[in-house]
Amino acid sequence: MATFIVLAAMKGRFVSDHGNTYDNFQMLGYMEAADANGAVTAFFDQAPYPIRWEDVEYMWAERLGELGSEGAHYGDYDKVYVESLRRRYERDEGA
Repeated sequence: MATFIVLAAMKGRFVSDHGNTYDNFQMLGYMEAADANGAVTAFFDQAPYPIRWEDVEYMWAERLGELGSEGAHYGDYDKVYVESLRRRYERDEGA
């Protein structure tokens, strides 16, 4: 198991104090999992606080490297769209 940081691209834009607009990304939390997709799925299944999922476009997780490790890697950018996670629950409920 590894530790991942879970992030999300939010629907809508962030507007700075100066009126500039940016994509809105949020750090959601940390999750222990075997891989990045597992971390995102586990976070979705057991979010530690209420999240309005309709505001989330997609999520991804980045593995945190061990401190001092030469092989530390930051950046498994495998997008997991919230709609695909919702469809999984809809299939389960229909079965």
